[in-house]
Amino acid sequence: MKKNYLFVTIGLVSAITLSACGGGEDTNASDKNNDTEQETTEKAEKSSASDESESEENEEEETDGEWEYQVGDTNEDGSLKLLARNDTSETIETASISLDFPQVTVAEVVEWPADLADYYDFEPTGVIQIDVEVLNSSEETINFYIGQATITTSTGEQLEPDFLSSDHIGGEFIGSVNKSGSVRYMLESSDPNEIEWVRVLVDAPHDENFESVGDDIDVQIDF
Repeated sequence: MKKNYLFVTIGLVSAITLSACGGGEDTNASDKNNDTEQETTEKAEKSSASDESESEENEEEETDGEWEYQVGDTNEDGSLKLLARNDTSETIETASISLDFPQVTVAEVVEWPADLADYYDFEPTGVIQIDVEVLNSSEETINFYIGQATITTSTGEQLEPDFLSSDHIGGEFIGSVNKSGSVRYMLESSDPNEIEWVRVLVDAPHDENFESVGDDIDVQIDF
C-alpha cells in the first residue's frame, strides 16, 4: 500500500508543478497551457496505470501470505519445517456429507521435542497434517469417521491418524451440523522431502442402522 500511495503522490506533485510552470510567460500562453494540460493528463494516466499494477501485485502478495507459515518456514519452537502445502482441493460429496480439505501439509521434523519422547516409541521423520471441514446437509443422523482416515504416501508408507495430536472430529453428525479440525500422521521411515502425493481413504458414511448411505472416499492430494 505504501508503494501505491507513493505513485499517487508523485503524480499529484508533477501535475501541480507543471501547472505552476505553465503560467510563467505571456507569450504563446494558450499553446503552453494546452501542452501543460496534455502532459498533466498523460502523467495522470501513467500514475493510474502504475497504481493498478501495484495494487494487483499487493493483492497477490496478500493471497500468498494468508497462511501463518509459508513453505520453507520453521515453526515457533524450531521443531518442524514446512516442506509442502496443497490448499486447492475441491469439495468432495458423498450422500449428505460434504468434505473439504482447506490445506494438506508435509513438514520435516527438525528436532523432536524431548517432552514427546515418552509418548512415542519412535522418532518421526515428518508430519502430515490434513485440515478438514465436514458438513452434513441432512436432518438425519449420519455417522462419518473422517478422523479415522487411512493415508498412503508416494514414498510407500501406509499410516493411521496420530490420535494424540489430532483433533477429535467425525463420528456422529446429529442432523444438519458441521465439524472441523486437523488430522495428523507421523511419518515413521520415509524422507518427507520426497513426498509427492498423499492418498486419503475414508469409509462411506452410514446411518443409524449402520447401512452405508454413500460411497467410500479415495482421493489423492498432490504437492
